[in-house]
Amino acid sequence: MKNNDKKHFAGVWLDNNNAMVIAKNTDDDEYSIQDKIKTKENHGGGSEHSINNARQSENLKFFKSLSGLLMKYDEILLFGPGKSQEQFHNHLGDDSQFNNKKISIETADQLTDPQMIAKVRDHFKNRQ
Repeated sequence: MKNNDKKHFAGVWLDNNNAMVIAKNTDDDEYSIQDKIKTKENHGGGSEHSINNARQSENLKFFKSLSGLLMKYDEILLFGPGKSQEQFHNHLGDDSQFNNKKISIETADQLTDPQMIAKVRDHFKNRQ
């Protein structure tokens, strides 16, 4: 990163099926939801093994799509219910493109959109 470059921050709320990327708008410097990603629901038949493999494949596609959106950010807050944020953090840890990014994890229950935006804004409040 060049000395003159401003750091970019993003928060990601995620669960097993959805993710929302929250970051500052370029025009007004306010945080808002920038992107939403949803996994494809696959309720096809088959054995438990084939259903599990399909679910793992969908999770990988979901995580790859999400990580592609996060490349431009220097610091990332991952939050949400359950273990999704930990699984995604492990996915990012395996990607060398994220080695120099600061990634934080927090657990959070279901939040409204304004609550998610406030959480991200408060997390990055004193950083430049």
